[in-house]
Amino acid sequence: MLQAYRLLPYLTVADQFRLVDKVKPQGNLSPAALTDVLDQLGIADLVNKYPDELSGGQQQRVAIARALYPNPEIILADEPTAALDSARVQIVGQLLKDLALTHHKAVVVVTHDVRLIDFADERYTIQDGRMTRE
Repeated sequence: MLQAYRLLPYLTVADQFRLVDKVKPQGNLSPAALTDVLDQLGIADLVNKYPDELSGGQQQRVAIARALYPNPEIILADEPTAALDSARVQIVGQLLKDLALTHHKAVVVVTHDVRLIDFADERYTIQDGRMTRE
């Protein structure tokens, strides 16, 4: 999950996922699982919209869903909640934690967002080039 959303401007939200299917035709989330992720992120009703019709927070949630769609074993997230309000941060934090616990995914989040602390199993801080475990 990149900090920059990298949504293709000429594709609808639904088409963003169809493109993933063309690149990786097998092993992606099932249609029901994708619908569940879209519902959890509050963007199921946006599937026919283009990125320029979405707010920054909506684009970020679409980018999160698109990153989860290929069903990766390891999820690396760079500031996944930077453009989200506190209610959406809770949803994304819980979603990432659920992926780790329920679906046995490794989730690494790099962030300045202290609102995600409660969702972390382990926490590390990097300061002045030194990483320490908290």
